[in-house]
Parts: sequence; C-alpha cells; structure tokens
Amino acid sequence: MDDPFAEPSNTRQAILGAAFRALCEHGYANVTIQRIGDEFDKSPSLVYHHYDGKDDLLLDLLGFLLDQFEASVADGSLAEPADDAAAAAADEVPEMPPEAFDRSARDQLDDYLTAVVDPASLDDPYAPDERFVTVMTELRAQAASDEAYRDHFDRSDRVFGEYLEQLVREAAAETDDDGSPGTADDSPGRDPDRVDAAEVAVTLQTFATGGMFRWATANGGSWVAGSRAGIDRYLEAMLPLVDASGAGE
Repeated sequence: MDDPFAEPSNTRQAILGAAFRALCEHGYANVTIQRIGDEFDKSPSLVYHHYDGKDDLLLDLLGFLLDQFEASVADGSLAEPADDAAAAAADEVPEMPPEAFDRSARDQLDDYLTAVVDPASLDDPYAPDERFVTVMTELRAQAASDEAYRDHFDRSDRVFGEYLEQLVREAAAETDDDGSPGTADDSPGRDPDRVDAAEVAVTLQTFATGGMFRWATANGGSWVAGSRAGIDRYLEAMLPLVDASGAGE
C-alpha cells in the first residue's frame, strides 16, 4: 500500500501523514504524539498546537481517509460528513486516482474480501497491506469503549455499506445472461427468490469485519482458504438472484 500522504498539500495533511506512518510502524498502543512528531518534517510542536492528544489526531486521520474514499467513489453523495468541521475539512481532501477503481465490480468485491483475510496476497498500491489492516483492527477495537471512535465507525460502515451495495448491483448485472438487470417487483407474481442487494452487501461487510479481526488477532491462516471458498460460493449463488436495478447509476 502506497503512502496516501506522500505529497501533502498543507500542514494538516503533513501532520496526518506523520500520524499514518507512526501508527503503521508502532501500532495504536505504542504510538504517541512524540513519535508522530518524529515523523513530521517540521517542528513537532505544531502537532501539539493542532491536536489535543493522540486520539484527537487519529480520529482526524480516520475521517480524512474516509472522506477521501467517499469523495472518490461517489463524489460525496453516499453520506454526509459527521459535522460542520468535517464538512469544511472535506473541501481539502483529494480524491483517489481513478485507476484505484479501474476494474469490474466483481473484481472489486473479490479484492475487498481478500484484503481483510489475506492482505499480503494483494499486489496493489491502493489496497490495504498487512500493517494497515492490523492498525485498523486496533482502532476499531477502541469503539467498544470510546464513543468518538464508535461514531466514526458507524459512519464508515454506512459509507462502505452503500459502496458495497452498488458493487453488488453492478456485479449482478454483469452475471445476467441476457445483459439486462433484474427489476424489483412488489406484485403477487414477483420472484420469491429475488434478493436485495443491501442484504448481500451487509453479509459481505459482516464477513469482512469478522475476517479482519480474526486475521489480525490469531496465529496461522489455515482458516482463510475455507472461509474465502464459503463466501465465494455465497456470492456465486446470490448474485444471479439480486435485483440489479440502479446498477451503474
């Protein structure tokens, strides 16, 4: 995974880049404002000037990365920033390069699932690597006792959930033999086996969250192949049944 802050455009991005590098090197428990300052190429005192403490800075880092992803996949239409300050900050967030999403919907789904259970196998500069998956697991764990982290991951789940739902629709359209997506129908004659894209998306997201925690907190990976085979069979069975209306919109 390439450093998303390799070319910061302002002081905030430079500080967030320093936090990103220090977090990936030291992990949540051992990262400190001092260690973040050591990664900063300007006066470390600027970090203390802009942030009250480690968690204040890390939450801003998480928000920045989420804003960047959201702007890239939906031009800001999936979910509103959490507050006015976040909305103002989003104006300075650069989008990810188009090539980060330049593949089929099914390939994007496959990469998403691989990233959380076998990140080392992905050779993609935009995909999360092993250290990133580990620190994201550590940060998500803070939500169990910290309301600010919980609020962030609530928003993150909404953004990624809607992104996955759209990918599921598009992947379903790709699998349609005659090339025409199915349509929702509430009439009595409606296909009883039709599946909502949102249902498939939330299943994939729940698998990914659990897979990420297991990968980051357990030794060995003997479970990876079996779990991937199972979720792949689930997708193969579900995609032909998904209502693909709205795909590509």
